[in-house]
Amino acid sequence: MMALIGAAARFLTRVAAVFLLAMVAVNVVDVGLRSGLNAPIFGAYEIVEFLLAAVAFLAIPEAFLRDQHITIELIDQVVPQRVVDWLRAIGTLFALVFVALLAWHMVRPTLDYMEFDEVSMDLQLPLVWKAGLILAGIVASVATAFALFLRDLGRAAGRGA
Repeated sequence: MMALIGAAARFLTRVAAVFLLAMVAVNVVDVGLRSGLNAPIFGAYEIVEFLLAAVAFLAIPEAFLRDQHITIELIDQVVPQRVVDWLRAIGTLFALVFVALLAWHMVRPTLDYMEFDEVSMDLQLPLVWKAGLILAGIVASVATAFALFLRDLGRAAGRGA
């Protein structure tokens, strides 16, 4: 299961990297056209906004897998490893609950965007695309956090019982 989740997370991170490159390209071209020809890209702000949503949320699953979230290890050196393992499992559980709640609260706006055909102001892009990218990243984060919680729980329960 971890191999599949890892492959999916790496794929989403690569998609996020492509979107980041596109975001930079849009900004560079927009600034160049604006200053050189006084002809900015129409809707550049909205394009970058959509891409930023994808970049931010599609990269979260791999950050979970690589354990690259910010952590503060205050008591890791003074308590037994078993306690550290349980604290890690509890922390992963909190992360899982958080991303699950985030996913739950993203469903309603996504359905609203679909029902009311909401679009962006300038380019008239359907907002459901942005919400869909965000929701895809969050759902992948839920799956990743769940797998990591099971792993951490197994480590904590299996150590020194």
